[in-house]
Amino acid sequence: MGWTVALMAAATAMSAAGAISAGQSAKAQAKTQSEILRRQAERERQIGESNAKVQREKNKRLAAKQMALLDATGQDAGTGSALLVQQELAEEGEFNARLIENNAAAQISSLNEQRVLTQMKGSAAKKASFFKAGSALLEGGTNIAKFKGA
Repeated sequence: MGWTVALMAAATAMSAAGAISAGQSAKAQAKTQSEILRRQAERERQIGESNAKVQREKNKRLAAKQMALLDATGQDAGTGSALLVQQELAEEGEFNARLIENNAAAQISSLNEQRVLTQMKGSAAKKASFFKAGSALLEGGTNIAKFKGA
């Protein structure tokens, strides 16, 4: 009977330790995943900035090309329709650059939300592991008491 109780107690302790270990492992995994998401968000920010910069450079080259064409044809680029077209192209180019930045910001926001949810899941898993461990200890203690009473 003594060995049986000892084995039941050991099994109960192992079950509780396993539950806590699983919670700690889930928390560590969530922390790692959170860091990956943080890095992805930073990379998206860098890509967005770079792509917007590239777009603005394209805008400048297009404007310079247009000015050269107008000059080559003898038109005054600073007045009338030519000026309106240049302004329209400049606005459209800047709109495109800002659209790139906005899309990157939306992606960053999504990644940051995923990161927060991952952290919350990890914390919840760790807390749940303590409840599972407590439950295992109570169940084991109850089984031992029943066995001794039998």
